[in-house]
Amino acid sequence: MTSRRPHPRQRRTCEELKADLEEENYHLCSELETEVDTNCHNEKYIRDLERDYDRCVQEIQTLSGEIERLENASKEEISELKSEISALIKQLNQAKKDTRDREKYVSSLEKKLLESER
Repeated sequence: MTSRRPHPRQRRTCEELKADLEEENYHLCSELETEVDTNCHNEKYIRDLERDYDRCVQEIQTLSGEIERLENASKEEISELKSEISALIKQLNQAKKDTRDREKYVSSLEKKLLESER
């Protein structure tokens, strides 16, 4: 087997190889800088999202507390209204009883009046 050597003109010098490496290094550094900038932007975006998340959690807790307070107030109000309805029903029943008693009394007076006219 014979090994083929590149033609002398095809051989690259150390300076050419070094220049290629420097150019590749420049492109890689440029890509790295772009990646670093993107990462910085994404980290800022994540911090903003975390701040928004914390604010939303706080607002949810505040609103949950307000809902609970209103539910309790509503329960108290419902209880008060039930008591008021119960009292009004008692008053209504008493008024009905008083009306029946008065009707009986009036009827009794009418009977007495008729008897006294005879």
